[in-house]
Amino acid sequence: MNAMIRKSIGVLLGLVLPGFVAANDAMTEQAFAGLMQLEGQWQGTLAKSDGTSVNLRLNYTSKSNGSALLEESSEDDVEMLNIFNVQEGTVVSTHYCGLMNKPVSRLVSVEGGVIRFKTDAEESGLEEGKDEYVDSWSLSVMPEDESQFKYEYTVMRPDRTIMTASAMVKRVE
Repeated sequence: MNAMIRKSIGVLLGLVLPGFVAANDAMTEQAFAGLMQLEGQWQGTLAKSDGTSVNLRLNYTSKSNGSALLEESSEDDVEMLNIFNVQEGTVVSTHYCGLMNKPVSRLVSVEGGVIRFKTDAEESGLEEGKDEYVDSWSLSVMPEDESQFKYEYTVMRPDRTIMTASAMVKRVE
């Protein structure tokens, strides 16, 4: 669904279901505030469903007067960037990937400290069944222990199989 259609649906829902838009705004605010709490440096071991594991380093920095969060990641020295910001009433993640593409993901839910994103393949210029790309993200922020969180993502492969990756990361700074 393109951005114009999404915006039109949001406007219509705002007229018909005002509580829906308020909940969406609250979800967006909750997710972005949760992400901003990650500011700092983190590390852990990323375990992948193909049986491999790599060292994971993450660095989160607030940018653009607090309107964006920059994630710099390194998986065994493969460096990548991810930028989280609020666009069109939701949190958007633009990932500059080691797979040499740029998936754009949108917030789909925030429940129990788990912030989930799903890639819009069409908006990203990617094609399922042809391209390999990060298809979803999940960051499980633990309010009871701000020194760690769970970092997960899935990769859609050209043969439509899915590789998962997961790490408990700990704050180092």
